[in-house]
Amino acid sequence: MSKGFTLIELITVILILGIVSVFAVPRLSGTEAFSVMGARDAGLSVARQVQLRAMQQEDPSDRCNALFVTASRMGGSNNTGCQWQNDRSDVVDLSDSQVRISPVQTFYFDLLGRPVSSDTTRLCTNASGCKITFTQSVSAASICLNSEGYFYACD
Repeated sequence: MSKGFTLIELITVILILGIVSVFAVPRLSGTEAFSVMGARDAGLSVARQVQLRAMQQEDPSDRCNALFVTASRMGGSNNTGCQWQNDRSDVVDLSDSQVRISPVQTFYFDLLGRPVSSDTTRLCTNASGCKITFTQSVSAASICLNSEGYFYACD
């Protein structure tokens, strides 16, 4: 009785490791890509949270329930009249990082969660919808928003 692995077993394991590395290595190829994807995922969560809060309000143009996107911050209003506490969960603040957000814009939401402007004109109505992009150097990750209010990670 010989101990060890057959050639077919070794080739199978090497092949599986090769396939896994092709998909895993580019995604984890450094802190830069990780930072951008982490910021995008946090932004996606915040966008959905602000949208849900806005859907519970009567006035879609209420600035306290809008999603504000700036170069280093994404989330609910920082207006002191909105009575928010300092430790909020509806904001992604990237001012201490290299990650930047574009384009700068503001989304309001109607009672169905659809994106509208401050005068309640529907937004993101073209075929590609709206896109919010997080970038750092050469890495980028985006959030897309369609006309019906569905936020999702996109390229």
